[in-house]
Parts: sequence; structure tokens; C-alpha cells
Amino acid sequence: MNGLALLTSLTLATLSYMVFEAQWLRLHRLRLELPGLPASLAGLKILHISDLHAGVPWPNERAIAKLVPAALEAAPDLVLFTGDMTDKKKSLEPYLEMLSRIRAPLGKYAVLGNHDHGLRKSALHEFTFGLLGRKISGGANLSDDEVATTVTRNRDLLGLADITLLNNECVNIRARDVPLQICGIDEFEYGLADMDATRKQEDRQQPLRILLSHSPDIISHLDEGEFQLVLAGHTHGGQICIPHPWKGRILLSSSGSEFADGLYRRSGVTMHVSRGVGTTLVPLRLLSRPEITLLELQPGQGDEPTA
Repeated sequence: MNGLALLTSLTLATLSYMVFEAQWLRLHRLRLELPGLPASLAGLKILHISDLHAGVPWPNERAIAKLVPAALEAAPDLVLFTGDMTDKKKSLEPYLEMLSRIRAPLGKYAVLGNHDHGLRKSALHEFTFGLLGRKISGGANLSDDEVATTVTRNRDLLGLADITLLNNECVNIRARDVPLQICGIDEFEYGLADMDATRKQEDRQQPLRILLSHSPDIISHLDEGEFQLVLAGHTHGGQICIPHPWKGRILLSSSGSEFADGLYRRSGVTMHVSRGVGTTLVPLRLLSRPEITLLELQPGQGDEPTA
């Protein structure tokens, strides 16, 4: 086999694997310690789902099709979605029956991401800035009426699947007779988040406070201890990751964000960033398997989680 033939074979094999990985959804289980968590909430199970990008054709649809069986296997108490439910502002209607089959006794809550508003960066921007390890600053460039229309449409559609949209809003619920608060903000990176409005609704006396944000960058803008747990997505864990000699890997689809996936702890806040279910720009993944994550909460000092 000559050099060109070998290179062609390796390229085709790599692309085939990347297509396979893009639909290789896993249910990732994490035992997560949160300082100050009431003992009665030990074992509370939160299913974190992000970045479905519904509307992207195969193999993305095959990853989404595996979502419900994995969610039913998880048997969560609470399900939380962190944005990009659809791709490029496409309708959720074809996916409502699927989403309604996901059950949780404490409810299902969601926030919107940039794609839900029809906001996306070009493939060239993502690739170039990913290689350079730099972030792209976002800008919504949407009218208030356009944003309001998108929010209303998604609120109504998600409601048909028993999912409550939190758009710069907070909701108070009870788990095992313990009050807790879930807050959700609109797309932070593109300037649609209204933290002032959200903070007016915060109750810092609640023993557990959770913030949903599509963009993980919100963690750098929170007060110390403002929330115990932040859930975010957006980065896809890099989606396509290239090994790097001293950085470890370059995340091509996250615009050089320092947040890839997994857990981050800053100023009394624990954040979980999901790799997400779907793909964007290209229907491929490499070294970033799609996932939904079951977080089992435990009181503790915030030690390293166990899988």
C-alpha cells in the first residue's frame, strides 16, 4: 500500500469512528459531594441533559433516540436541561412526545441556549479560534420582540412535555420536605441573561440553590456561595478534540473556553459542564463521547467525585 492509499484509509477509518462516537451516548453517573447539603438530601439524583440540537440529521438523531432509554434507566428525582434544545431555532414539536416520556417526581426544568435563539458561530470561526485557544465574544443582535417570541414559543412547547422553562427566573420546590431553589438564565454569552432580575428572586436562605446556564462562563460572574451547584453545557466537551503536547487537548467547538466538561469548583460553587447529546457544525465527535449525567448528591467537603 503506497503512502496516499494508507493516508486515505486512515482518514476514512477516523471519520467512520467519529460518526460512530457522535451517536455513542452514555449515561454517566457521578457521586457529587456538596458542602452544606442537608443530610436528608443525601442520595438526591439530578439528571443533567444538555445540547440536544434536535433537528440535526443522522447521526445526531440516533444519539437523541438513545436519550429516553438512558433517562429511564437513570430514574432521577429531578431533570435539568441546560439549553440548545434545538438547532438553529428549529421547532421542538417533533420531539415533544419523546421528552414527555422522561419522568421525574420533582419535575423537569430547562433554560435556552444560543441555538434556541437561532444564534450560532460559523464553522470557520469555531475552527480558527479553537486552534488559537481563544474565545469568541458573542453578540445577540436580536430585538426584544424576537427574543420574547422565541421564549414564549419554547415555554409553550416545553410545557407540553411537562418541562418548565426558566427564563431569568427562579422556582422554589421541596425535596424530601426540604426547600430548594432552581434558577435559570437565558443565554449568557450572547448577552440575553438578566442576572439582576434573577437575583431579585434568589432566596439565599434556601439550603440548596441550583443555577442553570447554557454557558459555563457564568461561574466567573457569581458571588461567592451564591449558588451551591451550577449546571451548564455549550462546549460539547470540545466535540472534536485534538491532542496537544502541553495543553492536553484543543477543543475545536468551544471557542477556546477553559471549560471543557466535568466538574469545576470556584469560590464555594460547584459547576458541572455537560458534553451534551447532539452535535453542531459537523455531525462528528472525537474523544468527547456524548452523555447525559446522573448526579447523586451527597453532603461532604467537595472532594473529588466518584464515577
